[in-house]
Amino acid sequence: MRRIYVALAAALVVGMLPLATSAGAVDRSDARSERAVSKQVRQPAKAVKRYWTKERMRTAIPLDLTLAGSAQQQSQDAAATSQGRPGSYAPTAPVARPARAAGASQELGPYPYYRYEVTAPYTSYPYSTHGKVFFSSGGLNYVCSGTAINAENKSVVWTAGHCVHGGGAGQTWHSNWAFVPAYKDGSRPFGTWSARELWSLNGWIYNADLTYDLGAAVVYTNAWGQRLVDVVGGRGITWNQSRNQYFYSHGYPAGWPFNGERLIICESWFAANDFPGSGPATMAIGCDMTGGSSGGGWIVNGYTHSVNSYKYNNQPEVMYGPYHGDGAANLFNSVRNR
Repeated sequence: MRRIYVALAAALVVGMLPLATSAGAVDRSDARSERAVSKQVRQPAKAVKRYWTKERMRTAIPLDLTLAGSAQQQSQDAAATSQGRPGSYAPTAPVARPARAAGASQELGPYPYYRYEVTAPYTSYPYSTHGKVFFSSGGLNYVCSGTAINAENKSVVWTAGHCVHGGGAGQTWHSNWAFVPAYKDGSRPFGTWSARELWSLNGWIYNADLTYDLGAAVVYTNAWGQRLVDVVGGRGITWNQSRNQYFYSHGYPAGWPFNGERLIICESWFAANDFPGSGPATMAIGCDMTGGSSGGGWIVNGYTHSVNSYKYNNQPEVMYGPYHGDGAANLFNSVRNR
């Protein structure tokens, strides 16, 4: 498994791109790191779909963002969290509380959690909204996780920033980017959806700041002209909400002891804050998912509140995700009508 050890930079970057002017975007002149950045994908959709053969998908490397050392600072104080006005966009349909798999046992790590494989049909809503993300970078093929998000364009996949861009100076946008919803054991029941635009936040693009490790893709329609969310459904999304939530983290962990072929869920209460960068403190939950789960959505009552982002090498049973603050609002408002 390839592990990426990130040196966290605090320096401000001059000359960042302007905030996209989508309706509803938060425009704060002192919040450049929260501004959305995009890349128009030039690869034809058919070429990307042809590229991702079963063999390439099977051998893609699980992207594992693991940090050396320990959490910078932790606290269960949820007071200093919200940095802006709360907002949300509803899922496409009411979502029932996912049933815990029969026989699932509680794991006791630093923070108690439940972890289990989804046993319901992956093609049934809402599990159909979750899938695997495939992309190329530096001549190698990688895999992450992602979630179909409801929006006006019905074409948004929400994931981690490091699943769309390498992060930091000299890094580039990924290529051959594709989303496979409801992936299971190599099957693609809803096909392969290639990106026409990739998006992230300035804080990730220029500083590799983990507090802004959020990414999104706007995908092409399929061969029949159907939009992604019209086919698989879409989770809702929300921002500037309380951290004190009971999260359902979804992902396709591919690093040992997992194989990347099945959708896994970790259930956990919010456990702690971490301060790895200049933005809102990231959130910790109990979860032992490994590389490949990056970008998988943290769901509460059908709404996406965060994504799997990073771990510390001395905390294998703790997962960290960026707080959905103004940056998440800007990113969503920038892609929702594309």
